[in-house]
Amino acid sequence: MKAGILSDSHDQRAPVDAALALFRAEGVGAVLHLGDVCDPGILSGYEELGVPLHGVFGNNDHRRDAFRGESRFDFREGPVILTVSDRKVLMAHSFDELRGELGGSGRFDLVLFGHTHRPMTMRVGRALVLNPGETCGFMKGKPTCAVVDLATMEARIVDIPLPPSG
Repeated sequence: MKAGILSDSHDQRAPVDAALALFRAEGVGAVLHLGDVCDPGILSGYEELGVPLHGVFGNNDHRRDAFRGESRFDFREGPVILTVSDRKVLMAHSFDELRGELGGSGRFDLVLFGHTHRPMTMRVGRALVLNPGETCGFMKGKPTCAVVDLATMEARIVDIPLPPSG
């Protein structure tokens, strides 16, 4: 199974919708959002994908009550530990939130964080550590997300293709 990974949407509907189309084409079985959605309304198209959407709150998710009222989303305070397709996943908005859980080599298959708006992947022991960058495209000028094949633990940072403006 593949998982689609997003972070730092910051109320930008066009790249969120484009990521949805990309995830649909990739056949993802779950979507994980690493916070700073801001308004959960921009995620409304994800119910059409028909896969679970799990997320953590970011420092700009000030309307957390609005997320809690959305039964189709599972957003919680980070760090969050969950199992997706038999893989143990640790996720939070910022890397600093993960530090208390990272002790003990080999506990996690996938470690996810956002907040920096900078995409990166690396291996630490058996764990794949990933930041998908920014869905919004504010800081780097191009929106990105990630697709992780949970069977092979291979990840790709993907530029989110936006429709031409006009």
